[in-house]
Parts: sequence; C-alpha cells; structure tokens
Amino acid sequence: MYWQTRKNLRYYQAVREMLCGYSGTLADVGCADTPIAQWGKFEKRVAINNREFPALPGVECLQVDWMACEIEKVDVITCLQVVEHFETEYLRQFVNKLFEKSETTIISVPYMWPEGCNQWHPQDPVSLVKLIELVGREPVRVEVVNDFNVLRLVALFGKQNR
Repeated sequence: MYWQTRKNLRYYQAVREMLCGYSGTLADVGCADTPIAQWGKFEKRVAINNREFPALPGVECLQVDWMACEIEKVDVITCLQVVEHFETEYLRQFVNKLFEKSETTIISVPYMWPEGCNQWHPQDPVSLVKLIELVGREPVRVEVVNDFNVLRLVALFGKQNR
C-alpha cells in the first residue's frame, strides 16, 4: 500500500503541523490510501481520489476525478504529490479549482528532482519559482523537507493560521 511505504516521511509531518490551528472543513484531493483527511481539528472531512481507496473512519470518501467533483467550498484543501503528474495546462485548471474551493490550500511537490527521473512527472524539476509560475500565486509559507536525500516542497497558499 502507498501509505505503508511512506507514512514515516517528514513532509507529512510538515503538512500535519501546517494544519494545526485550522478548523471547519478539510478536503484531501488525491488522497490515495493516506489518512491526511483525518488529521487536525476539523468538524467535517472529505477525501477525494480518482481511483478506489479504502474508507476512512469519520471521513466522507469520494471516488471521483477532482475536475468532475462537485463539492462546496471548504476551509482547507491538501493536495500532496499530485500536481507534478499533470501537463501544464491541465495543472493550471486543476489548481485553479483547488483555490476556488478553499481559502487555504497546501500543495506538496517533488523539489528539484532531475528531469526524467520519474516518467510520471512531466513538471520535474520543480523549484519554488516554477511552482509559483504554475499555480499563479505566491505561498504564504514554504518548507523544503529532506526525506532520506529526497526533497519535497510543501507550500501553504491563502490564509496562514499562525
């Protein structure tokens, strides 16, 4: 399972810490089998993935493509290790919908992975400058996290809680 091989990665700790202090509704877009939608002090939680994934206690689980998903606006959206998989035009549409559906969005991407090191990542390498260019806005908080010499950029967009 995806989560079992990744649960100890430090970038998840960074995301969990960024979620502290927020409340209301949390949506995790592209969740795979991760429990991110269960983190934090949220009254309502939604996990969205285009492929089948296991049920999460206390979470509304939706198997649907994000671009076809019809959810109301939420307080916080997480979208971790997803957008680097998209070509630029689709990526921009995808993140625009993230920002339309939430005032606060946390996005993580591989940071400066060499071009071609992952055949499923057309955006590599992703720097902070490139991420800002792709999503059309600047984050209010950024962390570059080192997980066993693999770097990931975690960016919080919108309202910073602290």
